[in-house]
Formats: sequence, structure tokens, C-alpha cells
Amino acid sequence: MSSLLRSTKFVRYFTGAARTLIINSSKTTDVNLLINSKALSAANNVLLRDYATKKKESLEPLLQKLDSEVRRYGRITKRDIDEVFDELRAKNDITSSQSLLVIRCCGELVPEELPEQRTLLVQKIWNVLIERGVPMDVSHYNALLRVYIENEHPFSPAQFLEEMEKKGLQPNRVTYQRLMWRYCQEGDVEGATRVLEKMRELNMPVSEPVLNALVMGHAFHGDTEGAKAVLETMAGAGLKPSNRTYALLACGYAKQGDITGVENVITKAQNEDNELTDKDLLDIIEQLALGGHRDKIDQIFPHLHKSIGYNQEVCNLIFKLLNKDQEEVAKEMMRTMPKTTSVDDTRFKGAFFVKHLLKLNKPVETIIQACRNLQSEGLVPSAIYIATEAALQQGRSELAQKLFKELQKDGMEIRQHFYWPLLTQKGKERDEEGLLQIVRNMTNEGLVPTGEALRDYVIPFLIEKDTPQNIIVKLQVANVPVILSARNVMIELLESGDIKSAVEIALTYRPRGQYSLISRPLLNALNKTKDIKSFVNILHVTSSSIQTPQEDVSNDDVSGDDNVDCNEIGRLVKNAVKIVAKDNLTEELLTTVLGKGLRISTTSAEEIEQYLGKNMTTKISELLSLLTSPDLEMAPVEFLARRNQTPRTAAQLETLLGQVINKDGNNINRLRKQLINAYMKEKNIEKVNSLAEELKSLPDFDLNLSTLVQLFEFYCENDEIDRAEHVKTEITAKDPEFVLNKYKKVLMACAYVRANRFEEAIQFLQDNKISGETEPSSFLINSKSWQTLNTLAESKDIAKVKEMTKVLIENEYIAPNNIILGPSIKVHLLNNDIEGALNEFENCCKQYRSTPWKGELMKALIMKEDATKLQWLADLSTQIHGEVNILHDLVLAFVECGRLRQARRILETPGLQTRQKRLNDACQRYVEDGKSEYLEGLLEATKELSHIDRSNIFYHLLVTYCKANETDKALGLWTVLQEEGEIPSEQFLSYLGNHLKSNNRDIPFVMPSTGVQAEPKKKDTVSQKITTQKSQKEPAKITKSEISNQIETLTKEGNTAQAMDLTLNHIKEGVMPKSNVLKFLLKSLAEEGNVEKIKPLGIHLSETMKRTVTYDDKLTLATFNSGNGASHMDNVLNMLETANTKEEVETALRKFPRSSALASAVQDSEIVAKCHKIVELAASKGYIIPVNLLWIEYLLAGKDKEADSLWQKYLNKSSVIVFRRLLQECHLKKQPQVIEKMIEILKTNKDLSLTSLGNAYSRLINFYMSENKIDSAKATLTRAIENGITKEHLNQSTIRKLKENLETAGQKFDFSI
Repeated sequence: MSSLLRSTKFVRYFTGAARTLIINSSKTTDVNLLINSKALSAANNVLLRDYATKKKESLEPLLQKLDSEVRRYGRITKRDIDEVFDELRAKNDITSSQSLLVIRCCGELVPEELPEQRTLLVQKIWNVLIERGVPMDVSHYNALLRVYIENEHPFSPAQFLEEMEKKGLQPNRVTYQRLMWRYCQEGDVEGATRVLEKMRELNMPVSEPVLNALVMGHAFHGDTEGAKAVLETMAGAGLKPSNRTYALLACGYAKQGDITGVENVITKAQNEDNELTDKDLLDIIEQLALGGHRDKIDQIFPHLHKSIGYNQEVCNLIFKLLNKDQEEVAKEMMRTMPKTTSVDDTRFKGAFFVKHLLKLNKPVETIIQACRNLQSEGLVPSAIYIATEAALQQGRSELAQKLFKELQKDGMEIRQHFYWPLLTQKGKERDEEGLLQIVRNMTNEGLVPTGEALRDYVIPFLIEKDTPQNIIVKLQVANVPVILSARNVMIELLESGDIKSAVEIALTYRPRGQYSLISRPLLNALNKTKDIKSFVNILHVTSSSIQTPQEDVSNDDVSGDDNVDCNEIGRLVKNAVKIVAKDNLTEELLTTVLGKGLRISTTSAEEIEQYLGKNMTTKISELLSLLTSPDLEMAPVEFLARRNQTPRTAAQLETLLGQVINKDGNNINRLRKQLINAYMKEKNIEKVNSLAEELKSLPDFDLNLSTLVQLFEFYCENDEIDRAEHVKTEITAKDPEFVLNKYKKVLMACAYVRANRFEEAIQFLQDNKISGETEPSSFLINSKSWQTLNTLAESKDIAKVKEMTKVLIENEYIAPNNIILGPSIKVHLLNNDIEGALNEFENCCKQYRSTPWKGELMKALIMKEDATKLQWLADLSTQIHGEVNILHDLVLAFVECGRLRQARRILETPGLQTRQKRLNDACQRYVEDGKSEYLEGLLEATKELSHIDRSNIFYHLLVTYCKANETDKALGLWTVLQEEGEIPSEQFLSYLGNHLKSNNRDIPFVMPSTGVQAEPKKKDTVSQKITTQKSQKEPAKITKSEISNQIETLTKEGNTAQAMDLTLNHIKEGVMPKSNVLKFLLKSLAEEGNVEKIKPLGIHLSETMKRTVTYDDKLTLATFNSGNGASHMDNVLNMLETANTKEEVETALRKFPRSSALASAVQDSEIVAKCHKIVELAASKGYIIPVNLLWIEYLLAGKDKEADSLWQKYLNKSSVIVFRRLLQECHLKKQPQVIEKMIEILKTNKDLSLTSLGNAYSRLINFYMSENKIDSAKATLTRAIENGITKEHLNQSTIRKLKENLETAGQKFDFSI
């Protein structure tokens, strides 16, 4: 092989190749996992993204688990792949990207499996894909090649190429590179020669992967001199070896035990600035161990860097060593792992080692002895415990039972849930005897299975092939109490809808109590069957007195409290009424309940009457009277809000106004106001001026303050300064006390600046500043202020920028921040005054704790190579933003300046946690600016860094290439992805495929969205060409509005599941539907209780979008409506109890129910008790809103005692009380008395602002006016004034409307207000 490489023709070939390499190929290494596996984690962070396609929710948890495992450990288990593959195999629409990913996951991503097993797995997957006709392209074959190489699977390259040719697929550069590697792996010189000749024949460039393959071919087969000759030959051809090249050479020396040769290679790599990585050094250690040179391993330890990802790499090496029976070396390597606070301080330290020992299927005694050794050596202090857990997870009953004994020797108590995995395994195996034997073993140990264990792990498997009565008998033989078995068999029958069989069990065994367990399945069964008689019979049994001496060990509520029973029965009957009312079965239900003598609470009876509303009959009223007392209270009825109409255009209003004037109609003045607003919206200055003058001359039209203010704003925005000043004068004349808000003042100043009237702008801002003004700065104010400052900065006037900034901040128009202060730096840079910019930057840091334009300043200093000032700038910024953020800023600055080595060194900083969002935001910005060179630099700087997900960088670079119409570069990027072991996302493939089609180029892969086959380069018939052209017609792009309309229509028709599928499809294609439509869809799904359909949307929404569409509230409401309210509240309580930070507390409280969900919780005694615990715990942590929300629902539900308790304990001194929902509900349900009651309560809080009280009074006045109760409205205003409410505290439009109504009714508005 050495002579082959020294051949003149190949030297010329490599020399030419060095000039024709693809993007960055002279610097790019082949990131084939066998050659460079540092891209392991990053390459597979696409797991969730690639699989989260449009069709299946059942894949989501599996994919999330895969993604989590790869991110945390850099590896996955065979079972993970099996689960995903089984799910995919069950579908009929497996996409190309999905199949590619499953293939890719059968190599070194599963290090704990033997290579032979991994190969069997990939062949099984490949055969299924072929049988199913899944579209394959060259990337699938390249992925299979990669897996074969990683698994060291012997295969015939010639046969492999022949199979590809049969499929009409042309091998590409990556294919030949991997075949080259295979030949060199086997030491086949002739094969490697043929591949090189073929690549030369096809004029394919030769890059570093070929170099590495040749070095490996020599070094791993004892010819280290030949390997060094390869390096010399390549150096002459202009190809520079990488760290991986040197690592392969060192591995060759290690395999022979030549530690001196290894040391020399390491030193040479360091001298060439190609220092070997931890992964490279661990590969050397592996070769020393496998070559029988264990005694020389410790000489490599001083060279280890132990940088980011070291522990993951050592874990992978340990798996390989254990697979090859090198347990002692594996333990040595484990000792080199730095301590991690997240694992090493827990009992799970070293768990991966123990779990892998179990997978090797060694004898039980050997495993126990190995665990004892690990414990005694201090490597895995809890080895027996971990082994027990692993045995349970694997369903290895015999091993688990023996390990239980070992745990008892260590003083650990064996608990009931330890047996649950064994029960699950026996159930899956349909081993009834084994299942019952484990139950017997449990009871013999004094561990009677709980009801939960029976329902989840035992009864579902037994009931498939036996009768309910027999199951109870079998469980009784296994020492399970009869009542416990009967109750849970009954619940299982109810869950399946078999209410007839359930009532037989109920009447036979009389399982009493446990309302919280019975309620949901009983109501679900009633909903499915409408079998009222069976429902009431089970309810009767549940609430009856004890009729059997047997005790249920699962804590029956056997207190016999009549009040508790009345409340629980009433709650169940009320919910049953809601189910059967639509079928007109309410009377039958209540009659049957009465017939059983079941008494319901007064509260429940009132709620039933309130729910029925207009459907109440005399008969139902009489039945309720018999069931309880007759004291009833009506409940709110919810109505759908009307949709807003599309506003008319100015032209339409002109026509309509003309028609109304000609007919001498009403509402002329209202139309005139709408018309002038329309002119302003359309920015028609001429018509605004004309109509304004006309309106002023009309005797019956008054330009009110609102319209004048709009005119003022309009004139300012359109630089009509003189007219704006005139309008301001009119406003002052009309109402001397009226004050323009901050935005309009800044708007006027901005108009002055645009008109080069700077001094007037400054004077206007100073003259119109109100002392003590509390109006907060909004986005609009900040935006307009920045525009003003930027205009001055663009004119390069430093003094004016400084003065305007000072006036705006000191007069409290705006608060200083990076955006506002940016022009202060920009103006210096535009004047080439970097010293002045740095001085101003320091002032901003010290005075305002802001760092405006720090990125631009960093780049300026980098280009000047002023390291001292750059360090000063970074230190100053770090005090404000923290070290991690500033390091990311420096990375991006170095990349944008082309200093990639410095950027990479920062990213390699030990302990630096990469913030992926920062990189993604930068990529998006580069795409918008068309900066492909920045993206190329970022891709190069992040190469081989396993902790960084580079898939987004690839995608954004593709978009930039396509926008610039650089098709060859875009297609080359797809090839680079294959070389580096990245799985291209469906988004990447779709975008590239569409671009290739639009440029009439062949598509060498399967289009994921359309299923277009990879196009074999064969001569096509005319018909084939026509078919291909038709199939490649680009689909018409659908607009955001059209998508939103489709989703809205489906939702209105009740097809909410289909609507959500459509939503997810379009979001993944980059189109987000309108937020109001998403909110409508979520509301509909929440009302159905469809949690499974709502959850997938969450991963696609930003936190801001989630708040906009009230995602968390809708998910919580769906959870309650699906009957899982109690478990949801348990989760919230658990999260809150374990929360240690502000963020954790707020995350937990976002899941606290609101509005409808909380209203339903108030009616459930079990859930409301949990709500109480949560709100009290939240209040103790300083969060009062949950208490506030629960207080509102108590008031709405008429539970005044509970409401008063919360008010007195938490709210009577709170400065802020929210009650918007109460006002809305009372309006809808026409309950002014509840608002009156709330106002009286609010008045007792002396710390509450009068504005809040005034808001409540205003809404109450509005209600009375809407009901045409003018006298009540007037009386309410009188009471408000008597309680100290003034003009500033009331809604002005409400007061004006009341005045108009009183005058219309011939009454006098005799209020000074």
C-alpha cells in the first residue's frame, strides 16, 4: 500500500484534489463516528425534531426519552430503539427521514450492546423497510455502511455497490469514502486501490477521510512505517493531517504495545497545534487494553484533558471494555472520571457500570460478587441496590428475588412497589401463574398489593381470559382481601364500560366507600351506557353501611359520616345530571335515586337546579325537594362571545354616509367619526384635513377630545407639525386639565427632530413633563424614543444625541436600556471615535447597568487586535450579564470577524454550558442579513463539539445558500451532513428539495413531505419524464390566513383532532396560524378534555405565544375535563413542595387551575382540599394570586364561609386584588348581587386602591344600564361617591353613558363628578 501511495499518478491526483475540495474540506475532518465520534450527542439531538412529524402522538414520549438519553449520556439503549422501531413498524406512513434515523441508531450510539447484536438489529430494520417499500436514497445506504463499519461487520463492498445499482442509485463521495475505510479496515490493498481509481475516474475530490482510512489501514495492521509515509505523501499534496489522523497512527502503535511510538505521536500532534482530544486518547487506551498491554495504560493518563463530555466518552469506552471482558481496565477508567455533583452525590453513582454487567447475562452469583467488589472498592457504593433496580426493569424475576435478599442483608426494607415491575413483566408474558405467584410472595412477606397495584398490574391481565368472579376467587387464594379485590375488579369493569357486570360485583360483595376511586369510572360508564338503574345501584352500594366483617387494607373511609355521604352522593348525582340531561333522563335519574333513599346535600341540589336552568320542570323541582331542602340558588350560564366584524374601508363609509344623508337617516355623526378615523388609518392627509374643517363648521357636530387626540397623533406621525400644534391648542381650550400621554409627547418631539427643529423638540419635552407622573414606559414610547435618537445618531451629532438621551431619561419619559442607549455608542462609531464609544460604554455600565452595542465594540476591538481593551470590555460586561453570556458574545464576535480558532477555544472552555438559544438566534440573524460566511464560520468553529446541536446551523446555512441561488453549495451541504454523521431533518430535506426542483436539478434523496423518489441517473422514457415533471410541480404555497380559516372551520364543525393535526403540520412547515384561532382550537379541545391532542402543540410554542393563547390554562382545563383533576393537583402540590427557586415556584403555579377548571374543582371536595393546600403553600412563599383565584370561585359558587376564611387570612391587607373573572361571570349570569357582595368585601381592605374599587362600581353600573335599570345604576353611583370614589377612579365612558341614559329618560344627572 505504501508503494501505491508513493506512485506519481496518485501524488498528482491528491495535489489536484487539494485544490478542488468541497466547502472547507481542507480543514474539515470526516466525522464518521468510528473516525470521530465527538459529534455523537449533537448528531442525535435531532431525534425528537426529526420524529415529531405530523401523524402520531404515540411516538412523542418515546422520542422525548431518546432525545433526553442522548443529551444526558451521549448514548441510547437497544430497548429505546426497539420501542421506536416497533411503533414505526405499526404505522403505514413511515417517512424517509424516520427510517434513516432508525438505521443510524444501530451503531455506536448503542455502546452497551455487542456489535453482532447491533448488526442483527439493523438488518432486521433494513428488511422491514424494504418489505414496506419505504423510499430509499443514497443517504440510507451510506447510513447502513456507517453502521456496518462501526460494528466491524464483514461485508462485500462489491455486492453492496451492486445492490445500489439495482435500485438505480449512484454512489456519491461519502459512499466511496466509507468503502475505502472498509477495505483499509480489512487491510485489503487491492480493494483500496480500486476505490481510489474509481474516485479519480469520477473526478471526485479526495478529502481527509480518505487520508485517515489509509493511515488506519497501515497502522492497525502493523505497518506503522507505511502509515507515516502516508502522512508525508499527503503533506506534499497540501493536505494537512488532523488530530484524528494522528490518533489513528497512535492507536496502531498502541495495538503493538509500542508506548514510545504512542508518546512520540502525541508530542508531534501537540507541536503541530493538533492536540489529541480525550476521545482520541481513550481510543488509544482501548487498543492498549485489547492488545494485552494493560500495564502501559496509566502512562496515557497524564495526557487526558478531562474537558466537556469526558465522562460520557469514558462511559462509552467502559461499555466496550465490558463487552470484551476487560472488567479490571473498565474499573481503572472509571476511577479517572471527575466527580459530578448531579450523580456522584447520590446513590446512583456508577449505575451505568452495574446495569451493563447485568446485560451481559452473567451468572447470578457472578453478578452479586461483582457488585460486592464494586461496593467494597468504593466505586459504586450502592451497587446491590442499582443491580436490583436493573433486574426489576429487565423483568428478571429470579435475579431480583435474590437481590432482594442481599438488600435485606444491608438493612434495607423491601417495599411493595419493588414488586410492581415483576408483576408488569408477568402480565406482558401472559404468565397468569407467575403473576399470581408473585402476588402470593408479596402477601407472604406481609405486603398486600394496594388497589392501585391491582388495577394497574394484575386485574387487566387476568380479566382478558377469566370472569370477574373467578378473578376475585384467585386473588383470595393469593391472600388478597375479598373487599379489596371486589372493589378494584368493579372499577376495572366500569373503566371498560361494562356497568352490568360491575353492578353484579357490587351487589355480591358490597364494596363500600372510596368515593374518590369510584366517581370517575362510574360517571364514565354512565356516559357510555346511560344505564341509570345500574348507576344508582352502584352508588347505593358504595354509600351503604358496612355489611361484612372483612376489612379492606387500603384504608376505606368507613366513618359513616352522614354529611360526608350527602356531599359525595350529591356531587355524583349532580355530575350524572349533566350527563343525562341532554337525553331528557333527569327525572328518571332523580326518581331512581329517590327510590333508593339516597339523600343529597343542599348545595348539590341548588347546583343541579342552576345547571338545568330553563329545562327545570315542576316535577324535577319536587324531586329535588324530596331529596333535600328547597333552598335553591341559580348558577351562571355561559354564552359564546360574538365574532368581531371586519371594519369598513373609507370608500365604503363614504358611500354609506351619502346614502344616510340622502335618506335623512340616523347615526350620521357616528358615521362621520368612523370616516375620519378611516382616513387617518389610510394616511390620507388631504381628506383628513378637508373632513376635519368640514366637521368643525357643522353646528350639530362636536369634535370631542378623543377625536382631537387622534388627530394630534396623526399629524405628528405625518410631520404636519403646525397642524399638530393647532390641534393641541384646541385640546387645551376644550379641557384645560387634559394631559397628553408620554407616547404622544415623544411622538411630537420625534416630528420636531425629523424637521430639523431640535431645540424645539427639547423645549417641548421639558415644558410638557409632569412632575410625579407614574405612567410606565411602554414599547411604543421606547420605540419612538429610539427612532428619535437614531435619527440624531445617523446625522453624526454626538452632542445632540447626548442631550436628547439625557432629557428623555431625566424627565422620566423612558427608562434606560441597551436599545435606548445604543445610539449613544453608534454616533461615536460613525465618527470613527472608538475611544469615545468605549468611554460612553463604561458610563452606561456604571450608571445604568446596561451594555449597549457591546457586540459591535467587541468586533471593532478584535479587528484592531486590541486584546487589552477587549478583555476590559468583557470584564465590564461580565459584571452585568455574567460570564457565560459574555463568552457567547465573544464567540459570535470572533466568528463574525473570521477568528474561528479563538471562537473555538472559548467553546471548549471546561464547564461552559452552551446556550443553544443564543446560537439559534444568531443563525436566524445571519440568514436575515444573508451572511453565509458567518454561518460557515460558526459551523467550522463548532465542529466536533459534542455538546452543541449543529443541525440548526446546517439548516440556516442551507437557507442562506438557497436565497443566494448557490445551488452547488446547497447540495454540497447535504453531502457534508452525511460525512459528519448528521441526520438531515425533514425541514432541511424539504427546503433543499424544493430549491433543487425550482432550479431543474435532480433530487438525490427522498422528499419527506411529498414522497418524491430519489431520481436514478438513467435514461428515462418520454412517459417517465412527463410523470416526473408532474410529480415535481411545486405545490402552491398556502397563506397564514388560509391555514387559520381551515383550522377554524374544522374546529367549528367539531373536528378538533383533525384541526390540531393540520395545525401541527403547518407549524412544522414554518407557518404559525393566527393566535386567536389557536386559542379557539385549544378552548374547544380543553372542553372535550382532549389532553393528548393539546400536549404536542406545547413544544412548538414560545413562552410568549403560550401566554398569548393561554396554553397552560387550556391544558389544565383539559386535564380536569378528562377526569384527572385530582392527580393534576397532586402533581402541582408536589412541584410546589420541592421548588427551591423563584422559577420553579412560578413554573408550578402556571399549572394551577383557573376559570372553568377551578370552578369545577370548587365543586369537588377532594380536589378543593388540595387546592387549599397549594394556595396556602404558595402564599407562604409570597404568591397571593392562587389564593385570590380560589376566593373568586368561592364567591361565584356561593360558598361565602370559605371565601371569607381566605379573605381574612390572606387578602384583607393585600394591595392588589384581581376580580375580572367574577365581573364577567356575573354579567353573563345576571348576578349583580354577587358584585355587590364583593364590593362590600373589598371596602374592608384599607390597603386596596380606590381605582380597583372604582372599577368594580363601574362594571356594576354598566350591568344595570345593560338591563335598562337606570335607577339602580344611579343608586350605585351615589353609593360609590359616598364611599370616597372620585372621577379619577371611575370609567369615564361609563359615567358619560349613564348621563346620556338619565337625560334620555328625562332625569337630571345631578352629580358634580
